[in-house]
This record gives sequence, structure tokens and C-alpha cells, in this order.
Amino acid sequence: MSIVSELNFVTSSAAETEALGERLARAIISHALVLMSGELGAGKTSFVRGMMRGLDAPPDVRVTSPTYVLQHVYAGGRCTLYHIDAYRIAGGGGEFAAGGLMECLDDPHGIVCVEWPEKISDVSWSGDRITIEFEHREPTVRAIRIAASEERSSAVLARLQQ
Repeated sequence: MSIVSELNFVTSSAAETEALGERLARAIISHALVLMSGELGAGKTSFVRGMMRGLDAPPDVRVTSPTYVLQHVYAGGRCTLYHIDAYRIAGGGGEFAAGGLMECLDDPHGIVCVEWPEKISDVSWSGDRITIEFEHREPTVRAIRIAASEERSSAVLARLQQ
């Protein structure tokens, strides 16, 4: 399998952004850390909604933004998905850890999606991770850059590219 360190996509609707999230989730075989950056309304939660479909979650699972609760845990399907929103974390990595949010990183079968990781830039993430940057191009158009940091996440991108 070839090494793929970065892929770029353009989506023209929320449905296309969700479909890309579904494809990424289907490409993930085991534990993954996914860090998602982009301005408000760029499609991060839509992407996670698609990931849940890609994990074969029951159709009644409703994915919403965890902005005010910091974390949603979605069980069912192939694995547990932890959806964290760091936008409102003012105390950096210390507050993130004190809130117990680091514990999900220890789930060997979980996928951890963190929105706004730049708000907790002092957190030392594991070496192998997928980073996604969402950029508004037009009202419904998004440029989405997905990058891998090491071998396992690069294999995910290679499967996504197929």
C-alpha cells in the first residue's frame, strides 16, 4: 500500500460533506484520533454525522454539536465515537484533561473526533492522527484537506483514496 500523507476534496453541500465523513469512517479499521479545524459552520459536525453512518450506527442515532456539553459519546455500530468540541475550553490542555476528556483516547476501539484542537494547543496528541481542515469557499462549498501524520493514519488515507 502506498503512503498517502494528504488528500484534498471539495464538497458542494452538507450531504456531500457527510458522505466524505462516511467514506473516512469506512476507511478506519481501528482506533483513530481525528483533529478537525475550521471556522464556525464549516461542516465539522456534518462530517462527524457522516462518520457515524460509516460506522454503521443505528439510524436513530442523532449527531449534534457538543459545543455546550463539550463531549458526546456515540455507541453502536462498529465502535464508539467520541465527539469533542474544544471551542469553549478556556483553560487549555489543563482544563481539557481535568474534565476527563483525555480518557477517551485510551479506548483501543474508539474513534476520537476533536473540533477546535487549536483552542487546546498545549495538549500533546499521540503521534498518529488524522487532521482535517475545513474552509468555506462559497455558502455551500467547502475545501477539505485531510492529512495523515504517521503510517497507520496514512493507510487510512490510502483506503479513502481508493
